[in-house]
Amino acid sequence: MSLFERLVIDGYPHVTLTKQHRSRPEISSIIRYLTYPDLIDAPSTMNREDLRGFRDNVIFMNHRHPEDEVSVQELRDQSNATSSRQNEFEAAMVLKCVRYLAQQGYGSDKLVVLTPYVAQLRLLLDKLKTENDPILNDLDKFDLIRAGLYVDTGSKSSKPSLRISTVDNYQGEESDIVLVSMTRSNTRNDIGFMAAPQRLNVLVSRVRNALILIGNSDTFLHARKGQGMWKKFFDLITGSGHMYSGFPVKCENHPDRTYSLASPGDFEKYCPDGGCTEPWLVTRIADLY
Repeated sequence: MSLFERLVIDGYPHVTLTKQHRSRPEISSIIRYLTYPDLIDAPSTMNREDLRGFRDNVIFMNHRHPEDEVSVQELRDQSNATSSRQNEFEAAMVLKCVRYLAQQGYGSDKLVVLTPYVAQLRLLLDKLKTENDPILNDLDKFDLIRAGLYVDTGSKSSKPSLRISTVDNYQGEESDIVLVSMTRSNTRNDIGFMAAPQRLNVLVSRVRNALILIGNSDTFLHARKGQGMWKKFFDLITGSGHMYSGFPVKCENHPDRTYSLASPGDFEKYCPDGGCTEPWLVTRIADLY
């Protein structure tokens, strides 16, 4: 529970702000539908540039790759927990997506990678440090240390810095592009603490320009707890055309070249340099004649 939630519950005077200046309309419509029906978009949220290299500004990439359970020492706010969750497939796809976004010209300062689970945060840290310098805030470092999953090498990196965080520790912050690894994917339809509505609210309300999620919608749609909230979310995502079986990408130089990237290998196969396999310069010269 956040400080503001505690103050409101304790009866401190408060007002609800109805005009938002952060999220483009495709994203604020989700927030409005789920949580704040009276939310109004400020003019500054309109007519923003579309996400380069993608065919949509809101994306849920659906998959069926199972999660893994990881033993931990201790988790903050979960005194009886002895395990966390990670998803190797999602971590591999996040790495490829981060690289692809860099190929579209987005600096790592325009992006944050979020996940609900501390074990997935550790896995993402390992994957992403091959090409980036993943940055954790003090709360995330503390959570990893407490879980027995963090080793600080103390080395300085010349690689581009990239913020990664758990959902809980990113409250109050924002980013142009938010990339989310949902992690949970199991036939038990167990989503654990993701049944809490405030976590979904944080996921969608931290975004300025583009939201990219990767997860197993079936696990959330049939969850034993929190099912109603997630059904509402996925009904909107599906009805608005934001549900995909692979990342919906396009070549910026050849917009008619579109692909659905459903595995890490698809990135190298269809867009190894961030575009398509057709040389751009050759095409431009041919157009002149």
